[in-house]
Amino acid sequence: MSLNNVPQSCKAFQLERGAQKGERNQAILRSIEIPKEKEGMVLVQMTAAGFNRRDEWAMQGLYPGLTFGDSTIGCDGVGKVVRGKMEKDSRLPTHPNDLVILVPTRGWQKDPLGPEPALEKTKNGLGGNGFGLLGSTKPTNGVGTFIEYCQIEKDMVVNVPAHLNSLQAACLPCGGVTAFRALFTKAKIEKGQSILITGIGGGVAILALQFAVARGANVFVTGGTQEKVNRAIELGAKGGVLYREKDWPKRLAKMVKDEMVERPYLDAVIDSAGGEVPAQAAIAGLKNGGKIVCYGMTASPKMTITMREVLRNVDVMGSTMGSAEEFKEMIHFIDQNKIVPVIDTVLDGLQEAKSGFALLQDADKRSGGKVVIKIAQDTKERQSRM
Repeated sequence: MSLNNVPQSCKAFQLERGAQKGERNQAILRSIEIPKEKEGMVLVQMTAAGFNRRDEWAMQGLYPGLTFGDSTIGCDGVGKVVRGKMEKDSRLPTHPNDLVILVPTRGWQKDPLGPEPALEKTKNGLGGNGFGLLGSTKPTNGVGTFIEYCQIEKDMVVNVPAHLNSLQAACLPCGGVTAFRALFTKAKIEKGQSILITGIGGGVAILALQFAVARGANVFVTGGTQEKVNRAIELGAKGGVLYREKDWPKRLAKMVKDEMVERPYLDAVIDSAGGEVPAQAAIAGLKNGGKIVCYGMTASPKMTITMREVLRNVDVMGSTMGSAEEFKEMIHFIDQNKIVPVIDTVLDGLQEAKSGFALLQDADKRSGGKVVIKIAQDTKERQSRM
């Protein structure tokens, strides 16, 4: 697209504060001006965007660092560069349809331990500072992906793996880097090891399953419904149990022993729930010196760990999102292993985006996978539907 074809305004799905204190925040589709061309930035015409649980938390006012007004929702996004020139990553070939994926985090370049302290007060290209995500937050100055045109730093877009279309790629940013870091940076999962992934069905958990299977690990899961467990087995899990059953730790421990005769134990637990779940998982076959990596708190913001785990030398680790470098490594891993994310629901256009929040609220009623928005159609997606 030439510069002359870039419009002056576009549609954006934005966050507004609730009418009264304590009320749910509002999501409004409005027309906004497209930023003028700026050195070091590229303009991306968005083709798809993905929902995450944190988008629903923003509506409830529970997500930290929210900003309102000119504040666009969404941290997962894919599109085409239509103005400016991106910095290409030599690890990835150019997508046949020129698709790029937006790096969702800011304020964290490559330190494996966490966001670099030196970047806490450094202003980023979006005008914010500190560690944070795209999508209605102060660290990214309200920039988000639920928009027709997004201006972003030229080094914060990466080529989409050639085997994916827009909708599939839009499943990856937030959930993908979270799963990748939890598995490989923190738990250091290798081929032949056995792990438990709790709460299968969520976007991060499913991606973690796909990544671990691609690495050659043996994966067991817990799920809220048998349908979700069965779906995980179809994706490569060895087996799973329902977490609503009180004896699930014992049942899972027996399953691991029966399935993994030579290594009848778990090397690590990748958890999204918090609360009692990590302690329960620790007695579900986790070996002495095993790892519990917790990246979420869907059950409770507090985690129950006892001296039993301490005396067994169990490592308990927190993991949140990931660095820009981990994000690029994750995309490279997906390209190498030809992983295709699982889509649950496709919403047709930003005008349908509001219905995504209800789908996030009723996650137990869905079989699992991501909710994505088709903002504009790309050639590869069109061909895959013929």
